[in-house]
Amino acid sequence: MRRIRPTTLWIICCITIFFIGCEDESSQPINEDIETEVDIFTEREWAVIQRLSPLPATPPPNPTNRVANNPDAAKLGQMFFFDERFSRNGTVACATCHSPFHGFADVEATSLGAGRGTRNAPTLLNVAYNKWQFWDGRADTLWSQALFALEGEKEQAGTRLQYAHLIKEFYQNDYEVVFGPLPNLADTNRFPVTGKPGDVQFDNMSEKDKIAVNTVFANIGKAIEAYERLLVSHNAPFDKYVAGDVNAIGIEAKRGLKIFIGKGVCILCHDSPNFTDNEFHNLGVPQGKLPSDTGRYDGIKQLLDNPFNGGGTYSDSPETPQRILNFLEPTQQHKGQFRTPTLRNVALTAPYFHTGEFPTLESIIAFNNAGGVPSGFVGTREGTLEPLNLSEQGVQDLVEFLRTLTGESPPQHLLRKPKLP
Repeated sequence: MRRIRPTTLWIICCITIFFIGCEDESSQPINEDIETEVDIFTEREWAVIQRLSPLPATPPPNPTNRVANNPDAAKLGQMFFFDERFSRNGTVACATCHSPFHGFADVEATSLGAGRGTRNAPTLLNVAYNKWQFWDGRADTLWSQALFALEGEKEQAGTRLQYAHLIKEFYQNDYEVVFGPLPNLADTNRFPVTGKPGDVQFDNMSEKDKIAVNTVFANIGKAIEAYERLLVSHNAPFDKYVAGDVNAIGIEAKRGLKIFIGKGVCILCHDSPNFTDNEFHNLGVPQGKLPSDTGRYDGIKQLLDNPFNGGGTYSDSPETPQRILNFLEPTQQHKGQFRTPTLRNVALTAPYFHTGEFPTLESIIAFNNAGGVPSGFVGTREGTLEPLNLSEQGVQDLVEFLRTLTGESPPQHLLRKPKLP
């Protein structure tokens, strides 16, 4: 199958939006029951809107993780997610930067774990619908994403040997129910109490023992993924509206939706039920005081070098991911590109963009409305961002529409720290 180039896809989307905007004003209304002042969509516009809802009931399968839908694995992963012992100093958990009280995102512009990070923590709501993880896509599965965080020096900053011994001490029975027997970690000459690649303790281990520890490490990530796959938020007011409840959203939001799929050209990058194209773009977001960030460019390098990627040894089904990875190569075009975030629940997850420098929905729309900024970003800004010339009312209408994308919360028992062993 030929792959459509991003430029070609952009042209196709632009042509689609052009024809939407040129729809004959005499087109018949979609729903005769909608009162005149809110019946503002043509048939072609409504066809576009219907592509955005509903979100599929369950995330797509992940064959690289055999326990992705295992309830016991999800329970174990929830404990790992909230357990601060999975960090160097016992003070940082996944939930530290992905708080259930803030849409599983972070109120900090850049997250503070073991150190101050250089990017904003994205939401984990509906994260299992993503094709790539992290702003730069350096992880192609949720379970490998968790492993980056567990050993990241500014995140949880622990080591895989430390975590293997933690499993042995506190989680052995629960772990073995899901994954089978742990290696015999009692001999700390063979299995030092801490260490990861680059540390003498780990590097001096036998290859067989390294593989045993790496397998436990990968399984920690797979359990966390099983939990995160349950963090699904459906049935937003927007979905109810598309399903036929004409009063589910107000007139301002309907006008904002019209802008979203038309003049605002938001649909170019947010054209799916999860409101993302799962691709990478350079919108010229300024780095401010943060260090230069090449985004997808270095992300591809890290993905290909990662032994825990979907096509690697620790994947439960590496064949298909490996075929995709074979076509990846960092180019100059990738510099400054970042993953298109979902807009579902976006009203809960401020601040915004990878820098976290945009505190409100209004500030994001102002950035887009102005056509971005002339400098201060990495790489070459693509041509999709042009001044929109929206009025103040248009900006507010678009904000009101984005607020209708806040869905129902996942079940309450998934939002709480469980009792830990």
